[in-house]
Amino acid sequence: MQHERVRAGSAPYGAPGSVFAGTAPFYASARPGYPAELIDHCARFAAAFPGRRILDLATGTGAVAIALAERGVDVLAVDPCAEMLDEARRIASERDVTNVEWWQGSSYELPDFDGVCLVTIGDAFHWMIPRAQALAALDERVVPGGAVAVLSHRWPSHPKPSWEPLLNRIRGRHLGPAASAGPTGQASRDEAGSHEDVFRTSAFAHLTKITTDYTLDLTVDRLVAWQFSQAQTSLPVLGERRQAFEADLRAALQAWEPTGRFVETSQAHLLIGRRPGEVGEERP
Repeated sequence: MQHERVRAGSAPYGAPGSVFAGTAPFYASARPGYPAELIDHCARFAAAFPGRRILDLATGTGAVAIALAERGVDVLAVDPCAEMLDEARRIASERDVTNVEWWQGSSYELPDFDGVCLVTIGDAFHWMIPRAQALAALDERVVPGGAVAVLSHRWPSHPKPSWEPLLNRIRGRHLGPAASAGPTGQASRDEAGSHEDVFRTSAFAHLTKITTDYTLDLTVDRLVAWQFSQAQTSLPVLGERRQAFEADLRAALQAWEPTGRFVETSQAHLLIGRRPGEVGEERP
């Protein structure tokens, strides 16, 4: 099933599944998980809907889906990238997680499934352009009293890590100012307005916001792998520039922090949108 106003081929990226090609192992190993208290909140919300599943949309390598499943929640995990899903299945098998159903798809082509009580989107809502249409499509799938929850590793107003300008300079030096959305060469797209702005004009306009501190504790190796996990600096995008990019990046990071340890406090963010007329209703 597709968005009513989004037909085949009208997604902003011609091949959404290729945007993160080549990133899956780095995505799984380098990116931080979400703080347990945010995952716990989503699991408690789902517990009020016995027999209903959570949809983890743009699941990537399954960080949110697997964490929820380990808390006893049944999850339908969807992602457009087959490589990401393969890595997610591998991780789930290693952790003996069996209550996740993995589907290839996207907000533009949602698989057929029964209503879900909660949709979780981990650091991927900005890819779902136009975001308003993504929420409209989800409105048809979320049961009464349900919600859409966006998880982010950084609260929008919280400062980015102090090493981010250094990373930006290295990226610009090797790739130029235009960011590519994966190896297809398409330019990365953006959309005006914050996630909160988009939610407030959607069916899910009643918002709850939760933030929590957590510690980023990274090594040079992990920061390099984190770059390879991004659509704009994946190995397929870098191609023959990979060796020079990595050498430059490692040298700059080591010079900036000779200890090789990058430790800072950040703030993770959970934005939950519910339908205003259903807030306060008794859930099933």
